[in-house]
Amino acid sequence: MCKIRSIRQAADYFKELDPDTQITEYTLRKLISSGTLPCVKSGNKNLVNLDQILAVFSAQGISSVK
Repeated sequence: MCKIRSIRQAADYFKELDPDTQITEYTLRKLISSGTLPCVKSGNKNLVNLDQILAVFSAQGISSVK
């Protein structure tokens, strides 16, 4: 099952896993606006898949969250 979250929820998820993470709301918004991270627009919210966020960072050679 897909783990779909709002940008804020996704940033909070990574912050909970790793308090020192640099995956912030701003980072996610920049990745979406550049077209690097796909999203689904729902009203005023952009919804993202947590697995796709990890895939974006894995493709950049950055290891996934432990």
